[in-house]
Amino acid sequence: MQTAHLSVALPSVRHGREIVLLADLESHESGFGFVDAEHLLLAAVTLCAGMPRFRPVLDAHGVTPDGVRAGIRAFVGAHRPCPGEHDRVACTPAAARVLARAATIAGPLERVRPVHVVLAVLDGVDDPFMGSAHDVLDALGVDPRRFRRALRRAARRA
Repeated sequence: MQTAHLSVALPSVRHGREIVLLADLESHESGFGFVDAEHLLLAAVTLCAGMPRFRPVLDAHGVTPDGVRAGIRAFVGAHRPCPGEHDRVACTPAAARVLARAATIAGPLERVRPVHVVLAVLDGVDDPFMGSAHDVLDALGVDPRRFRRALRRAARRA
């Protein structure tokens, strides 16, 4: 099965540029060459792990950057090495949906933050086109609904 890829210009900071750049870096370092929903999840979890409000929630649910990274490799595998320099980010339609949902969660006046991306992935738990992001969370033993509630509570307090 061939995966459709979108070549998109880097989003603005308001639309999660740092998250997309980290996801792109993770995808290239692991030999993928394109950003999918699970790479966005990994980038967002990595950034949330460094935030005092969200670290305890991640720990309580057993979600770590290393665990997500290992899950991606287990479910998706890796491809041939990718060139290091590029000026556009190639992403799948699932990744584009995650970013669009994250922007909706953030609202029109706030920039997309890592927690918005994790929530967007969790909101798409029943979406069959979301890729392996949910398989990765499932392998970690995460209950998506409980994790979502805990993240939303932490986000409201932040």
